[in-house]
Order: sequence, then C-alpha cells, then structure tokens
Amino acid sequence: MFQRLPKSSRRQIYAGFFSLLLPAMVALPDTQPAAAGEPIHLDDAIRQALSKRPDLALGRIDTAVAETENRRIEGMLDPVVTASVGASDDKSPVASSFQASRTVSGQLTAGVSKPMANGDTIGASLAYNRSKQSFSNPLAAQFSLINPAYRGQIDLTYRHPLLRGNDRPDYSDALQAAENDARASRLQQRTIARTLALQVTNAYYQVANDRIQLRLARQSVSRAGRLLNYQSFRERFGLIEASDRLQAKALLEARKLDFAQAKAQLAVDNAALNRLLLAPADRPVEPAVPEPSINKRPVDFDTLLETANRKRPEFAILDARLKAAEARLEQAKNAEENQLDIVAQLGTRSLDTQASTAAGKAFSTTNHYASLSLEFSDTVGSNTARAGIRKAELARSRIVEERRQTLEQIHDDLARTTTSLQNNIPAYRQAKIRVEAERSKLEAELKRYREGRSDTATVVQFEGDLSAAERQKELFSVSLSLAEKQLAWTQGTLLDELGVRLPGPGEKR
Repeated sequence: MFQRLPKSSRRQIYAGFFSLLLPAMVALPDTQPAAAGEPIHLDDAIRQALSKRPDLALGRIDTAVAETENRRIEGMLDPVVTASVGASDDKSPVASSFQASRTVSGQLTAGVSKPMANGDTIGASLAYNRSKQSFSNPLAAQFSLINPAYRGQIDLTYRHPLLRGNDRPDYSDALQAAENDARASRLQQRTIARTLALQVTNAYYQVANDRIQLRLARQSVSRAGRLLNYQSFRERFGLIEASDRLQAKALLEARKLDFAQAKAQLAVDNAALNRLLLAPADRPVEPAVPEPSINKRPVDFDTLLETANRKRPEFAILDARLKAAEARLEQAKNAEENQLDIVAQLGTRSLDTQASTAAGKAFSTTNHYASLSLEFSDTVGSNTARAGIRKAELARSRIVEERRQTLEQIHDDLARTTTSLQNNIPAYRQAKIRVEAERSKLEAELKRYREGRSDTATVVQFEGDLSAAERQKELFSVSLSLAEKQLAWTQGTLLDELGVRLPGPGEKR
C-alpha cells in the first residue's frame, strides 16, 4: 500500500520521518572529545620554558667557568714572594791544618718578583747569613780574623725581553682570547633561549594541529554514524539491502579508528609540550593560535637577510670566537721566536763580626755589586712551536668556514619560510572562499531537504564537504601562523616580537 502512494506523497512522508530522525542521527557514537584546557598563548609558553628549564642555568654556569679563565690569566702578573731559612753543619776532611775542619752556618733569604704586562720582570732579594769556622790548629784560628762572620746582601734585578716575550703575548693575547671566549659563552645563552623557543613553538603548533585533526575526526565519526542510522532506517523499510548497511557500518568503524589515532597523537604531543614547560604531562593544553596576517606586505629578501645578520647571536658568537682564535695565533707565533733577554742587577754587600752591624751595612752603597748581561736561548727544530702555530691557524680557518656555513644555513631557512608564506597565503585565501561556497551549497541543500526534494545522504555528504573545507582552512591558518613565527625566529626577532626577555644574572627565575 505504501508503494502505491503517489510519488509526491511518499516524498513528504520520507521528509517527515527524516525530520524526526535527524536530531538522533547527529549524536556522536562512542567518542569523547579531548579535555579542553585553559587557553595558553605562545609567549606565555615560551616564558614558562625559559623560566623553568635548567638549560639556561647550565649556560650561566658555563659562562662563569669561562670567566674564571680571565682571573687565571690576570694572576700571571701577581707578585711572587719567596722566603727560606736554613742551617748547616759541615765537617769535612782537610788537607791542611790551616783549613777549617768544621763550618756551622745559618742563613735567611727572601725575595719578591713582579711580572709586568709589557714582559719585563722586576725583582728584589735579601740574603743574610752567619758562619763560624773551627780549626784543628790554634794558630790557624788566630789567622781567621772574622770568625764568626755575618754577611748581608740586597739585590735589585730588572729583566727585559728583546725577542720572545716582548709585550708579554702569553698574557695580553691570552687575556684577549679568554675575554672573547667569555663573551661567546654569554651570547650562547641567547642561542640556548632561541633553541628552546623554537622547540616550544613547534610543539605548540603541533598540539594546535592535533586538536584540529581530532575535531575533524570526531566530525567524520558523526557523519558516518548519521549515515549508518539513515541506512538502517532505509533497510527496515526494504529500500536497501543489508550489504549497504554493512558498508556504512564498516565506514563508521574506520572513522572511529581514525578518531582514536588522532586522540592518541594529541596525547603524545600534548605531553611533549608539557614536558618542555616542565608541567604535568597529562595537563590539557589549548593553544590560542591567532589568525595569520595575510595582508602584510612581503619584505624584501635582502632586508630579511640583513636583519638576521644583525639580530641572530650566532654571528656575534663566531666573531668573538674568531678574535679569540686570532689572539691564540699571535701567541703561538711568539712562542717560535728566540729567547733574548737583557738583565740588569744592582746590589749591596756587607761583612762584619757583629750581626747588627752587618745588617745595617747591607743598606749602604759603600760595598756594592752591579752587572749587565744578555741571555740567549733557542729550541732546535721548534717542532712544538710550529705545531702550535699550525693548530691555531686551522682553528681560525674552521671558524671562518663555520661563519660561511651559518650564513648559508640562514639563507636556506629564510628561503624556505618565505616561500612557504608566499605560496600558502593565496591558498589560504582560496580556502576561505571555498568555505563560504560550501556553506552556501549546504544551506541550499537543506532548503531542498525541508521541501522534500533531497535526502539525508546528500545532506550528510554536503555537511562533510563543508567540514572538510573548514578543516583545510584551519590547517592553512595554523601552518601560516607557524610559518610567520618560524620566519621571525630565523631573523632572530621572535623573542622581541613576543615581548619575551631573558632573565639576567641574579634575577628570579
């Protein structure tokens, strides 16, 4: 009887049934949405990573270690003080009774030596001793007029290098190298911060992408569920065979699997982002991704490259390392030169039978000592010095090549990110147009459905087309926003644009 009704009447009955059943068919079977977390912005996420992770603290320790080298080198100019006190008893066989058979002596010596930054060395020394001799022949003892004898001696010494060591390169060049090493280490903290910022940015947008994929997978499950309900309804009326319903059921199970995979991937990436922020791994994170700026005027590539050269710390680090390598090269070249020093010495001498008298006469110039000498030394072959020069030259060449490599890497990164932006912006605009077109198509089909001139399968399909268009638009939006951040990171301006400041030494982390 149902089949004998006019076609228009059957269409109206179908439309009525479908209008009653459609709300039930929209239900999402056997799926639960991911837990929504408190929205977090990218700058807040980066601040959390920089304030909590130990990476920067380790960098500060490395900088402190590098700065201790400065103090070690400055210590090369510290004065050196020496002092000694001793006594001796010498009883030896003699060849004549006029020789002393025994000598008992005591001595006190002290000195100070001060290296200068220009390579000179100034020194002062004091020596004071007492000696008493014993003779086996009494007559010989009477001939020993000063016994015991007290001797005093004060000397001033000045050493000036003419070749190796002149201007003290082992101090000045080493100090310059150490200062540049410390500067490179301080700049390295910015590199550590930039690396952390990039890791957080990539993980942040990956979670945003996963949440979109999960929502779309959930929508796919919903559409497959509605289709299965629709096919089950048609099977009960004998309009389709059981195989058609089973196909819809298989489609639903496949969509559920996609949903489960998307949910698992979100859990993994959500945990990875949380661990970067040192937060509990299961804390739900809801990235607040801004709409990309598609109307920005493209920046000239040479301007981008110039900004990267000025802003990125890698070049400043390499410049500091290059200066350190050049200083070490000069230091190695000086080590190959011959040693030729001029040494001047001026002193006083005293001798008396009274201890106090001998000590006082030591400060008189009546008895004095003066000398001027040249000291020369050389290492035959100089293999060690030449190896040091070669090593320093290779270290400098390596840094020069590292700079070229870094420049090319930045060039590649800028080319990749700018190309991605330039090509994805038109695609994003077209995706927005497609969303409006799919929405208009669905609204027109819903109107036909309410008039009984369409069916649920078509409505479900058109709704799926709209969801797919919206997904494509959202994915393009996330990709463009990520590309903008990556371009800023490549230029070295990401932290400045986000208003993220590195904590200084001693500040609370």
